[in-house]
Amino acid sequence: MSGNPSALSLTAMTAPWVFRYARYAQGGWLGPLLTGICGLNAWMLWQVLRGPALPCAEGLARSVVWLRRLLYAGVAGDLVVWELVEELSDAVEDVGSLLLWAVTVVLLTRVVGGVSARFRVVALAFGLTGVLAPALLFLLGDPDLSTISLLGLASCGWTVMILIGQRRDGRWSNATIDVGRIALVVLLASPASNLALQSESLLFNGLGVVMGTLGMLTTVWLARTAHELAGPGGMPAAETAAPPAAGRGRLRFAAIALVLPLVAVGTEEGAHLSFTGADEDCFEQVGSYADTRPRDRRQAFLCLARSGTPAGTPMFPEDLPDQRILAHGRELCTLPGAEERQALLRRMGGAADAAELGDALEFLCPGVIARQRAEEAREHARREREREREWAAWKAETNARCTDPWPRLRAERQGTAAYLLFEGGGYAVFDDRDHTEGAGGDIFKAIDDGFIDAGGSSAAITTDGENAPMCLTVKAFGAAPPLRLNGWDRVVEVGLVSRTGRLVVPPYPEGGDSGAIRPLPSLAVDGPGRYRMRVYARSFEWDEDDPDAPVEEHLIIVYPGRSTKKIVHRP
Repeated sequence: MSGNPSALSLTAMTAPWVFRYARYAQGGWLGPLLTGICGLNAWMLWQVLRGPALPCAEGLARSVVWLRRLLYAGVAGDLVVWELVEELSDAVEDVGSLLLWAVTVVLLTRVVGGVSARFRVVALAFGLTGVLAPALLFLLGDPDLSTISLLGLASCGWTVMILIGQRRDGRWSNATIDVGRIALVVLLASPASNLALQSESLLFNGLGVVMGTLGMLTTVWLARTAHELAGPGGMPAAETAAPPAAGRGRLRFAAIALVLPLVAVGTEEGAHLSFTGADEDCFEQVGSYADTRPRDRRQAFLCLARSGTPAGTPMFPEDLPDQRILAHGRELCTLPGAEERQALLRRMGGAADAAELGDALEFLCPGVIARQRAEEAREHARREREREREWAAWKAETNARCTDPWPRLRAERQGTAAYLLFEGGGYAVFDDRDHTEGAGGDIFKAIDDGFIDAGGSSAAITTDGENAPMCLTVKAFGAAPPLRLNGWDRVVEVGLVSRTGRLVVPPYPEGGDSGAIRPLPSLAVDGPGRYRMRVYARSFEWDEDDPDAPVEEHLIIVYPGRSTKKIVHRP
């Protein structure tokens, strides 16, 4: 109103040394420059005072709460507090700002998501080196300027890594990251601005004034970082409540208009894409779908999608941003079945088995996955029933091929069944309730013998065949039956003891290796005591007209007897 830009400079400039340039207003361009700086200062102050950009999320971690307090304390210090403290004591101001910033560096490095533990360690090393090392050098003496400059680069390295983490984290808007980038460029250009301010040239002095004003962008970046830290953590940046597009446009226009004359800053095409990555312990923290809050379910999907599968590789390529992974996940949700999803996942460059993929997609499309699992359960039950029917039919057919070789010699207990032999063949007759150690037949000794080995309450018998069924008949008598050798290749008799009143041939277990596929009776007809066991064996020629017919048959005769002597009736 007065035509004198000195009054404008009082409101526009944050650095007192700028006031002396008001006398150049008659030159014509300093007035508009100061007006622009005034608008920029107003905008920066508004960014600091406008409050959180997002509603405060529930259940903020203690580290996040304290980080926000420290960031706001640092911003207050930059604006006014350190100036007041400096009036009282330079040492208090130096120590207070140093400690506050050191703790802030530690907490901000810890809180930023989307980066690995190694990334955090490197960032923390840069940050603490840039904060503490210069202070130690000043305490020890008068440090060299080049050394201080190198240590300043460590702080710049920390800032770069924090900006990378903010972009991957998703809590911070593109506008906040842009402010941080411009502030970093201004910081790197600060040596040039200092030289400009020492120049006698009005043009270079004006550029120095602009750079000095833009130095407050670091404070704006910290304030916006604190504001948006209150929002929901780990959500993709494109899906959080970011400032309106028009606001971002005004921010970029103002920044480019002021910085472009000094530094050429390349623009980026398209939206920034965030990377949350996967914290080392996020996989363990993911609970069931029902126990996960709705607002945390997309983050749970991203954790599962980025965590390593049992094969050691992530479900999706590591270079895909969150938005692409979420888009791929929604596309996978539209497919009708697990096989189609697997095929599409492979085309996307990912890999995971159907169960892992379903566990992750449940957090995006629970209804689709629930229907798929119900269909899979029904299909599994149908297949199990079909397998059981096929198994029962096969057992009946195989057992029907085996008949009693002595049908006229009736025993107190008897039975005939097909016996499935595993690799190597052989089987045992034993007291299945006697757990005495070291008392039993040894299959390796039976192999050395060529047929049988007995000891204590068990006997091991070898077979000619393996990996195929043979026919086995067992008969138990109260006294020794007649010895019949005709038609048998080998006949050997041994002594056994039953401590519990049981002598059995093992049944074929579900999912096991060998055993009788029809239940056979216990052969200890007199209960606990000593028994004689006579084993008959013979083999048949393979019948090419009936290739499934058993080619080996065994007959086991058991009766009470105290002798333990081994008798070979037919070797």
